[in-house]
Amino acid sequence: MSLRGVGSTIVANVGDSPESGTAELPEGTWSVAEVNEAISTVLEEATDRFPTYVVGEVSDVSHYDFGTFFDLRDLEGEAVVSCLAWSYAVDGFDHDLEAGASAVVQASVEYHAEKGNMQLMVSDYWPLGESARMQELEELRAALDEEGLLDADRKRELPAYPRTVGVVTSLSGSAREDVCSAIHDRAAGVDVKLCGATVQGENAVPSVIGAVEQLDRDPEVDVLVVTRGGGADADLWCFNSEPLVRRLADCRTPVIAAIGHEDDRTLADDVADERCMTPTDAGVNAVPDMSVVRRGVGDLERRIDDAYRAFADGRLDAVERRVETAHESLKQTAATQRAERRGQLQRASALEARLDSAYASLVADRLGGVEQRLDGALRELEHAAETEAVTAQAARGRVADLEARIDRAYATRVERELWGLESQIESAYREREADARVEAGAAEARRLRVVVAVLLAVLVLGGVAVAVLLLGVV
Repeated sequence: MSLRGVGSTIVANVGDSPESGTAELPEGTWSVAEVNEAISTVLEEATDRFPTYVVGEVSDVSHYDFGTFFDLRDLEGEAVVSCLAWSYAVDGFDHDLEAGASAVVQASVEYHAEKGNMQLMVSDYWPLGESARMQELEELRAALDEEGLLDADRKRELPAYPRTVGVVTSLSGSAREDVCSAIHDRAAGVDVKLCGATVQGENAVPSVIGAVEQLDRDPEVDVLVVTRGGGADADLWCFNSEPLVRRLADCRTPVIAAIGHEDDRTLADDVADERCMTPTDAGVNAVPDMSVVRRGVGDLERRIDDAYRAFADGRLDAVERRVETAHESLKQTAATQRAERRGQLQRASALEARLDSAYASLVADRLGGVEQRLDGALRELEHAAETEAVTAQAARGRVADLEARIDRAYATRVERELWGLESQIESAYREREADARVEAGAAEARRLRVVVAVLLAVLVLGGVAVAVLLLGVV
């Protein structure tokens, strides 16, 4: 049967006994009270038959304000007797009452008829040393320690979130209920596989080993709990058995041991990966408290949300600062660019003014030079014209003189002078051609003035075009 989250899987059940029915009381049947009273009477009458001193091994020592309870175990067998020493008697002991010690006690037998309990009332105590059983236990402990089986560094961590817990314990004891209740109270969804075993007596060792092996082979079991409730040292002694202790040390599954109560400690506790005081503590340590886990997850989610919001806000603030910085940088860049633009415009304007001035100066210089050359040419032409005029006038004068000479010599030297006159006429004709050329030079001068004026206009228009092109480039 498997009850997930609310129950357990019972793998094995050892030690169950059938219920007996009620039958007719045979004749002469005593009640419990009558039996107890008879025993008390017999014991009181036989007081002188009991010894004053008893030897045995001290175990299960429990100290209280009013006194100390302990058991005295037979040194050769399994017989046990309960003992009580009142506090005033314990204060008078020369030695401390320690479990595991062989001792002699001075005591009297006391029987409580109400509960049917018999115990020794101890008045004195003398330890004889450790018992043979305790010596064997210490020798085994030393061997295990030498092999490293008791080292803390070999102990494995328990799984944080096991899905299945295997439990080895008696199915009839309260330890089963304690460990299962503790597990399901903390983690209702965890499965528990119970493997019942005999936890005291002669069959305890093979029974517990068989249960441990069965659960250790189960691949679903994440952690293994071996536990039982409290009891006398003799009842817990099977958990000091070497075969059982070594089998627990060899488990592939992490092991939790919870044997007895807080004051009880066995070798099984020492080799286990985790030791717990009680079965309830074993259940608590086997699984996490899911309510705490859920709260932790909720807290973690809130912390993650807070961290994410803080991270996002920080990133957004950083981005906003970067955007503002970039905006300010862009504004500064734009202002710088505007200033550079204004500077470029100013430089362009200055360059334009310089170009205008240079162009005007160049044009003026060029026009001045042209005008000077034209003036020089005109003066030369005028000088040439004046020279030609003077030459023509001189020629006319010579012609007139020649005519007069011709007239005076005409009579005497007509023939001879006609040839000379013809030569002079021819020379005069050439001079007239020179005059014609002078007049043509004057006309050419006028035409050059027109050409100069046209050139000046072209230069002025070309300068304007160059200025426009420069402004367009800027």
